[in-house]
Amino acid sequence: MENPITVLLLRAYGDFIIAVHLASKNTLSAAITLVASKHLEPLYLAISPSLPPNVSIRFFDFGIRHNLMGCFTDRYLFHPQSFREIYRLRNFIRHHPVAEPYYLEQQKRSLLLGLITGHSFRHIISAQHVYRGYADFFSASLDALENISLDLNQQGLKVLVLPDARQAKRKISDDIIDKVKTAFQKNESIINVALFGKTGNKLNGDTIVYKDFSALIQLIRESDLVIGGDSMPIHIAQLMGKPHYILYPAYVKDQFFTPFSLKHKSYFTFEAIRARKSFFPDEA
Repeated sequence: MENPITVLLLRAYGDFIIAVHLASKNTLSAAITLVASKHLEPLYLAISPSLPPNVSIRFFDFGIRHNLMGCFTDRYLFHPQSFREIYRLRNFIRHHPVAEPYYLEQQKRSLLLGLITGHSFRHIISAQHVYRGYADFFSASLDALENISLDLNQQGLKVLVLPDARQAKRKISDDIIDKVKTAFQKNESIINVALFGKTGNKLNGDTIVYKDFSALIQLIRESDLVIGGDSMPIHIAQLMGKPHYILYPAYVKDQFFTPFSLKHKSYFTFEAIRARKSFFPDEA
């Protein structure tokens, strides 16, 4: 029998989706406990993943206020709130000792957390590709994630464009969205642009506003193809087995790109799209 594994999920929504997705595909005999920040629970309830018997998940309020633990960011590294989060983590570990060290998602700032909490952490991801790192850790296969069918010549595709991003520089601009519309209107596809907002309804024409995770997941579920940035919605599309394109600024690394996008090369930089006449390279 393998030793029990306990993983702390303290980062952003996209990281959480990847970790839960690959944990659900594990082939280990060990008991796996995922301890996730309370801010991730609404997303978990919305996606309602099917976990195997050896995987359990629990949520704890570490006081995280900025979508991920502040010490993992440069902006909030020395913010008082970040230290309050770390002290909550320290108290949790002291009250919930485990036989084997806790695992962090990534190596970044693991030494800092270790110094303050007094716990020697292990980590899952260092510099390798994130999906591959989780697949190796959980002894999971990426084959099913890569082999999603996509027929761009299909008539009447339901295409969902999700331009939002936490960083303004990663948001998909209107000129690129126009190229997407032009490319897919040739086969009479239905293109919807979905934006996050406080009300859930159509703004004008093909633009939809969604207000929560459940609404976003429903939009993805009803789509044949999803186009978005390297962010949480694309990882939901991968989780749900939906083909997708990742659009991103050139400085972004591919460490978080999905297995589907890497195999099918369904990722384009903003700069490349703007430099050619069409959304697709072979139509330029």
